[in-house]
Amino acid sequence: MADKPGYIATMICLTKQEQLVLCIVLGLLLTGWAVKTYRTAHPPVAAARPATP
Repeated sequence: MADKPGYIATMICLTKQEQLVLCIVLGLLLTGWAVKTYRTAHPPVAAARPATP
């Protein structure tokens, strides 16, 4: 394994369950980052006025 890059060699040493957990965590982080970026680019529209009875 000495000829492979470090990150690939590390992934090969992880069990399937550890790889699954790592992929889920990374997926959730990326999803959160995408939502944060979207909300920053599209701020909520403020209400004009409250309705009068």
